[in-house]
Amino acid sequence: MLHDVLMGVALTVFGSAGATAIGVIAATVAPQWSRICQLALGNVEPAFEVPPATPFAEAVRS
Repeated sequence: MLHDVLMGVALTVFGSAGATAIGVIAATVAPQWSRICQLALGNVEPAFEVPPATPFAEAVRS
């Protein structure tokens, strides 16, 4: 009896964790899906340009 209860609890916990992981992965990938498809088709995005340093950053660096 106790074995069946513990088995049910274990399946519930691990099932919930798996469903949460799949949901988080889907929520993370879904907004970027068109970008992923464009990259897979060979459309390369332009390079990221670093903004110039501000005077404060230059003063801290030296």
